[in-house]
Amino acid sequence: MASESEKLILLEDISRIVVSSHDLVETLNQITGLLRERLGVEVCSVYLDEGGDLVLRATRGLNPEAVGRIRMAPSEGLTGLAFETGEPVNEERADAHPRFKFFPGIGEERFRSYLGVPLIHRRRPIGVLAVQTTEARRFTPDEVRLLVTAASQVAPLIAQARLLDAQARTEEPEPDLSPAPAFLRGMAVSPGFARGRAYPLTEELGLEPPAEPAPEDPRAELDRLEAAVEASVSDVEGLRAQVTQALSPEEGAIFHAHLLILEDRSLRAKIRDRILAGSSAGQAVVAVAREYIGAFLRVEDPYLRERAADVRDVALRVLGHLSEGRPPGEPIRFSRPTVVVAEDLTPSRFVQLLQPNLAGVVLAKGGRNSHTAILCRSAGIPAVMGMGDLPHVEPGAETIVDGNAGVVYFEPPEPVVQEYARLEADAAAVESDLRAHLAEPPVTRDGVRVRLLGNAALLSDVPRILEAGGEGVGLYRTEFPFLVRDRFPDEDEQVEIYRRILAALDGRVATLRTLDVGGDKSLPYLRLPREENPHLGWRSIRVSLEMDEPFRIQLRALLRAGLHGPLRIVFPMISTVEELARARAMLEDERARLARQGVEVPAVAVGIMVEVPSAVLCLDRLAPLADFFSVGTNDLVQYVLAVDRANPRVAHLYTPLHPAVLELLHRVAQVGRHEGKPVSVCGEMASRPLGAAALLALGIEDLSVSPGSLPRIRRLVQTVRSADLRALAPALLAAQGAGEVEERLATELRRQGVPDGLLAPPGRENGVFASNPLEFRHQRG
Repeated sequence: MASESEKLILLEDISRIVVSSHDLVETLNQITGLLRERLGVEVCSVYLDEGGDLVLRATRGLNPEAVGRIRMAPSEGLTGLAFETGEPVNEERADAHPRFKFFPGIGEERFRSYLGVPLIHRRRPIGVLAVQTTEARRFTPDEVRLLVTAASQVAPLIAQARLLDAQARTEEPEPDLSPAPAFLRGMAVSPGFARGRAYPLTEELGLEPPAEPAPEDPRAELDRLEAAVEASVSDVEGLRAQVTQALSPEEGAIFHAHLLILEDRSLRAKIRDRILAGSSAGQAVVAVAREYIGAFLRVEDPYLRERAADVRDVALRVLGHLSEGRPPGEPIRFSRPTVVVAEDLTPSRFVQLLQPNLAGVVLAKGGRNSHTAILCRSAGIPAVMGMGDLPHVEPGAETIVDGNAGVVYFEPPEPVVQEYARLEADAAAVESDLRAHLAEPPVTRDGVRVRLLGNAALLSDVPRILEAGGEGVGLYRTEFPFLVRDRFPDEDEQVEIYRRILAALDGRVATLRTLDVGGDKSLPYLRLPREENPHLGWRSIRVSLEMDEPFRIQLRALLRAGLHGPLRIVFPMISTVEELARARAMLEDERARLARQGVEVPAVAVGIMVEVPSAVLCLDRLAPLADFFSVGTNDLVQYVLAVDRANPRVAHLYTPLHPAVLELLHRVAQVGRHEGKPVSVCGEMASRPLGAAALLALGIEDLSVSPGSLPRIRRLVQTVRSADLRALAPALLAAQGAGEVEERLATELRRQGVPDGLLAPPGRENGVFASNPLEFRHQRG
């Protein structure tokens, strides 16, 4: 069998197949070939439950002609025994077992030992993964555990692949209409899943110059332009107020960016120049808008590229008022759950469509940073974008949108419909169970109190955190109000944003992180230099310390906001003592300046984000300057493992349960206890059940998680014994790899009686059929 390091590589390779494979036959052949080679066995086979029989569907080592031909009842053979009992069958001499069943002609007679493990999906057996060797021997416990772990990764993939394969074979194309294929993959931009009837939106969103004659009186044409612009400003102000009331001021600020485009002097001057040169108002608007759109699209930064859509939205609105005085897009009312399918969707049009029966959004264009995507996430509308060329979709076609996996089904067959209906029912049952325990404090079975807070990026996240039982905000990312404007928000604007957060929390604590830009977050008005490795370059606190005045404005706004409720300030990506000393000195400078102006602000706790290995290694030297430590595992894992989690070729290597990551977290917890400084974790690791369990084992009992994960993590805390988890810590730290850590944690949690349903990470149950039950919000009354 393989060495420990080779076993870890094997599991990583299986994960890679899970991510990349879409065809069932190809998937099974890849898996059996990989396992036979890496495990050092002569045979690896997969048997699947089909119509009540176990059918050989893939093999490496037996006669390939037996695939599809060998069929047995679950009551037959050792394979049937593994399937029936749901337990591994490990036999040194398989032919001596009373359940042994011999199939002539498949070349099985020379193999002696047998190990079969059930493939379990959603607590039901769906098949058996079996290996055989010519040597008569009993497989070791480590070998059995490895194959069980492999089977646990393979089973969800098989379940998914079988449904996708069945779906692909049920659709007969209509050549004249180019119908939708079985399923389409795109970019998951807003989580959850939704079912509804398709509403293909065929409005023309291209910017084509209107067929208008040259104006006889350019001055009159300028007056017509000004009237259209004023009407557009009035429209956008109404949209901003509508979104602010329905969602939050941050989302409303998206339309502030549209107002700035309408009021841009340079842009309007270029339009006027073209009119004076002989163009009609509509032709001039299109020509100048195209110039700006082209400039945005040539920029490499994905956020700035998305701003081209804002210019187009504004231009279409002005053109609508120039044409018969009507803005584009008539109101539409949906009488039943509806999925809008379109080439693209402007933020303005999305707001017009936002109503209780808008179940989901599917767009050929767009991405995660688009303003429409942001609005979908804020409104809880599952959305998949960046689909590419959309096929013909019949109005009213039954549609399923999986906003977790980025998959869309048009007219899905009954097995897919039933699977999503079951998921919806399961989600409702899980949500009901979790919410039944929200009134109970997050205390372990042996009496340890765990502090649970929520992560927020928008004001609209705060009510969700409180509704889910959060005790406050453990991390508020202040970037969003900066991202939706074309300038830095001034001091008073920022004070109002932060004041609203504190008011919504009603006396609960809020931890606000100072501006964290660079890496994968750019401001449209801050031209960050192009860097080969932006995550290792000019970002986060490094930008703030060099851009002195904007940073000081934010610090003053945060201090002033502290007058309205308990507030903590945390500096991101601190890597040296010098950086923290400079940031704190600037904070004290601004406190003194406010005092001279007669504004006495209360004391504010100041902490650091522990996100880079250097911060962990010199944490005892940072401690005198920090009131608390907040660990950002998203970046910490990335830097420790040298893995860009956004890179699909290496994303499978990104794992917060790697022993190296646990070692650093253990050190942070130790230093925190020794220095008397509170330690919390606000990265994604804390939102995952196994990750939260690992943190409790390491002695970290202050967790800030995503709003949708709060009830699940709360229930996990209420179900476990902290002392038993802490006793597991030495074994976790001594583990050979993440697979062993995960296995040990899962085994211990099951021993403590934690149900499997609670351990499944929300939104990642099995790839395509994935849903976060607490973020499934398509039933909005």
